[in-house]
Amino acid sequence: MTSLLQEKLCEVHTQAPAPKKDFHCLTITKNEVIWKSWQISFRPNQEKILPKELKKTHKDFLLDEQLHKQVQSIFGKGMLKYTLNLCHGHYDFLVRMPENLIVHIMSFLNVEDIEQLSKTCKRFQQLCKTDEFWERIKRLQDKYTLDVQTAKFPAYKKQRNFHQRRGFLTQMQRRQTTFF
Repeated sequence: MTSLLQEKLCEVHTQAPAPKKDFHCLTITKNEVIWKSWQISFRPNQEKILPKELKKTHKDFLLDEQLHKQVQSIFGKGMLKYTLNLCHGHYDFLVRMPENLIVHIMSFLNVEDIEQLSKTCKRFQQLCKTDEFWERIKRLQDKYTLDVQTAKFPAYKKQRNFHQRRGFLTQMQRRQTTFF
C-alpha cells in the first residue's frame, strides 16, 4: 500500500493570523517535515529578511513541542493533528488511490452510500459531481449486475433518485456480485 504514496504527502500555505503579515508553508514528505516562513515587514528601515526553512525528520518533529505550537497557531488544531498522524505513519490511503480504483470500489455502493461518501472530503465531493463519474459507475454496474430473471432471486429493490438534473443517472442498484 505504501507504494501508492507520492513523495509529497501534504503541502499547505497561509498567511499568519493578524496583525502579522508573515507567510508560512508546511510540507510533509515521506521522510521529513519542512517548515518555511517569510517575515514580511513594511518598514523601510528594516534590513532585507530572507525566508527561513526548517527541515525535521518525522521522529524529530514528533518531539518538537515548540514547532507543534507554531503549526497549531498558524494552521489550526486539525492540521496539527493531521500532521502528527502522517508522522506516525497513519496515512489516508483511500483518498490517495488512483481515480479509476476509487470508482471501481464505489461501484459496489448504492446511491445513498455514495452520497454519504461524497460528504467526507473535497476529493470525493468533486469526483461525485462529474457526469463522467456517474456514467462510469453505471457502466461498471451494468457490466457486473446479475441477470435477475436467470438468477431467480430478487435483486436489491431499494432504488433512489440521487440527481434530478437531466443527463444524470437517475436510478442505481447495489451492484450484485458472485462472492456471496
